[in-house]
Order: sequence, then structure tokens, then C-alpha cells
Amino acid sequence: MTISAEVIEPTEYLADRPMSVELTVLVPTFNERDNVAPLIDRLTDACGDLSVEILFVDDSVDDTPDAIREAGARAKLPVRLVHRSGADRIGGLSGAVAVGLDRALGRHVVVMDGDLQHPPELVPVLAEMVAEPGVDLVVASRYQGLPQRGGLDGTWRRWVSGGSTKAARALFPLRVGRKCSDPMTGFFCVDRKALDLGRLRPQGFKILLELLVQHDLTVREVPFVFEERLAGESKASLQQGLLFARQLVQLRLAHL
Repeated sequence: MTISAEVIEPTEYLADRPMSVELTVLVPTFNERDNVAPLIDRLTDACGDLSVEILFVDDSVDDTPDAIREAGARAKLPVRLVHRSGADRIGGLSGAVAVGLDRALGRHVVVMDGDLQHPPELVPVLAEMVAEPGVDLVVASRYQGLPQRGGLDGTWRRWVSGGSTKAARALFPLRVGRKCSDPMTGFFCVDRKALDLGRLRPQGFKILLELLVQHDLTVREVPFVFEERLAGESKASLQQGLLFARQLVQLRLAHL
């Protein structure tokens, strides 16, 4: 994926604070204005004295960017914003994450949803684990130990999530099946030095699967509870399901 500064607006620095950080918390957002302030507050409480920034990559069509600017200007942590609009929203949520990985200031990047279904209190745990020697990626897995999928909206989503996970692990047994119990999760921490962003062709909203398939990563996992959504709606849809199926086929053909 070619990430051009002309494709999206320059990153906005929302407060005058030092920008030398070790960890970036990358949050792709779409129409999630009511979640922004609570998320920043919980991340601030959770991260304590960590050297961390929060980077929002926002594809919203409502006033979520304004909510990010307002909350970021008064936040105790450095907050930055990249807002993509119109045809610049290349690759959907996965494209937003790819842009964020390119723009992140920290060597280690936690990717998490903005709807608070991914508990911010787990961020320091992920960051500590990925900093251990030889670890490239730490995955917050819903399938470690007893399955924790209570926040999924209904039986259909749980069935689709479980089926997609089994398909991905079966199609890529070495880089996914043997390493990652939950390649569908959107909550993980990665060492950017282990990635070649030029390999990515992001589409849909399952960026972790592509990272795993395109790189031979050393993976660790930690269990987490998928919480109820605070506000907003699920991004899952029939269109996203079709995009995921196409992504599986394309990744498989490319891998072969």
C-alpha cells in the first residue's frame, strides 16, 4: 500500500506537548463521537506514566472529528488526529489502520476499536509483553481459555465470527493457525520494526489477518473480555462479509 501525504489531511496535533513517545495507541473511528471522551479518559487512567500518544484515524461523516479535537485539546496525553474524507477512505477500517501504522510515532502500536468493547485497561499489559525480547505481536484473544464473546451483537455475529476464525486458521495453518487463536480480533499490539507496510493491501476491517499472513511474526496472546458497546453501531454487514471472503481468497492466492 502506498501511503501518500496528498491522500489525507496532515496529522493534527491537538495540544502542545512533547511528541517523543514509545507507544502509540491507534484508534480507527467511524461515527463514534460519544465514545471519544470516555475512551481518552480511560486510556489516561490506564497508561499512567507510560510514554504514550493516542492517534485517531477517523473516517466519520458526522462530527466525530470535532469531538476528537475538543477532547484532545484538554487531554493529559498527547492526542493526534488524521481525518480521511470521501474517496480518501481507501481500504475501509483496515486502510485506516495502515495509515495509522505509517503515522505512528511509537515503535510499538496498540490497535483498538473506539467503542470501548476493547478495554483500555489492557493496553499496558499488551505494551509490556510486546517489549519482551523476540516478541513481534501480542494479540488480545477472545478464545484464550474460556471464550469471551459477550459483546458480540447476537447469535448471528457470534456464529460468523467463529466461522471466519476457523476458516482463516485453516487456510493459513503456519502463520495463523499455529500462532493465533483469534485472527479476527481488532485488539493487538505490534512492533512496527517487524512490519513491511509496503506489503499491505488493506480492505475491509480484518487488518490483523493480513499482518499475520504477510509477515512471519512471533506471536503471544493474552485473554480479554469483549465488552458491551458504549455507543454507536457495529460495522459488521453483509458487504463487510463479502469483503472478508474476497480478502481470504486474495491472501491465499498471494501466499501460494
